[in-house]
Amino acid sequence: MMKKRSQFKIIAAVIALTTFLFAVMIYFKPTAPVEKLEDLIEKIEAMSAKKQDVFPIVSTQAVVESRHNIYLKSQVTGQVVYTSPNFLTGGFFDTGDVILKIDPSDYELALVQAEVNVAKAQQALSVEKEQADLARLDWEKYGQGKASDLVLRIPQLKEAEAGLKGAQANYETQNIKLKRTQITAPFPLMIGDKKVDLGQVVSNNQDLAGVFGTEEAEIRMPLSQTQIDLLNVKSVGFLSEDEVLEVNVRDLTRDRDIVWQAKIFRIESSIDRKSRVYYAIGTIMDPMNLNKDKATPPLLPGVFVDLQVLGPKIENVYKVPIKAMRDDNNIFIFEDNKLITKPVKVLDRDEKFFTIISGIEEGDYICVSPPFSYVPGMKSQLASLDGVPMGARARSNGASSANRSAAMSTKTQPGPKDATKDAAANTKPRPNRANMTPEQRTAAKANRQATRGGTIQ
Repeated sequence: MMKKRSQFKIIAAVIALTTFLFAVMIYFKPTAPVEKLEDLIEKIEAMSAKKQDVFPIVSTQAVVESRHNIYLKSQVTGQVVYTSPNFLTGGFFDTGDVILKIDPSDYELALVQAEVNVAKAQQALSVEKEQADLARLDWEKYGQGKASDLVLRIPQLKEAEAGLKGAQANYETQNIKLKRTQITAPFPLMIGDKKVDLGQVVSNNQDLAGVFGTEEAEIRMPLSQTQIDLLNVKSVGFLSEDEVLEVNVRDLTRDRDIVWQAKIFRIESSIDRKSRVYYAIGTIMDPMNLNKDKATPPLLPGVFVDLQVLGPKIENVYKVPIKAMRDDNNIFIFEDNKLITKPVKVLDRDEKFFTIISGIEEGDYICVSPPFSYVPGMKSQLASLDGVPMGARARSNGASSANRSAAMSTKTQPGPKDATKDAAANTKPRPNRANMTPEQRTAAKANRQATRGGTIQ
């Protein structure tokens, strides 16, 4: 029992001693002086607000397609007996060029038979005309009263005339079928998907090849309501000449310097019910550069492109860097040695700039280097204005005083000791290390070692 009491006393003494030492350490712990938040002055960079005219640029993305994109189909049945050497994927054909031929033998024979039928119908009509004339003469010579149509053979004559028209129509039908055995290009086109080949038997309405036009490419670009308003679009459908919009087209897989020029001639008159966007149709003439009059490479259908629509001029607006904005509706302003925010009305924004309609005035100082942590109304000081350091601005304003000081210094040059004193007098007080960031501590260490001739490890 006595042994347990002694152990308990020892443990209690150790705990008490530990508690006492811990309290002493806390009490005598060195503390670095901390500046009060209200005494901190944030140095900022600012720019003067100036009105300017801008040309808005609306960015969107879409896929390039040919204006004409169809499948050539066979209108007759038969065997393919000829294909053009260009009848390959990527082959080009101008309007009227022969792409392939289907065996015309059956259609040539049918045309000959139709020609024979036309000749027979013509002969029958001639005979019937003669008989009608004889019947009319006989009635005039021997008949009494009014002759009926049947006596004058008028129905027989009409039947012969209809027979001739039918034979001629059949002849034209067979002639058309014969012409359709030769497949020609309906417009300048390129083969995109070849479906048949030489020797293959094709049927009526069978796909022969998928083709696309080469004269024009179209880009169906989505635009939001905000973008439509920014481009000042006042009508839909086909645009008038002064409403046509220019578009810069870039292939996302190519160099950014390669730019195709397109124009928006029309805007679809209905809005997409799911995405709630408008669609503007951009047109590129000769996208394949078949005329060899462009410096750009061919732009093929199916390419996903980045689009920049160039809008009409907007006057008297402010264009500020994105970093000058606290959020999408408020901007940082330096005023009365304080950093504040003002609500603004934003017209547009891109990757680098906001375009502001109202909320600021000319001459306002817009902060372009806001602090990492912002407190409304925090004390601030201009480090530079419009890219010019305030020290350089002051030196520029006091150039004459600086020249006079330089003249005085040439008369009396200070000795080494005086120079040391002046340097010590001009040395700024060392900032409190406790308030420094890690980068500031590293820079201060580098300055000290550079002064002593050392190096940073």
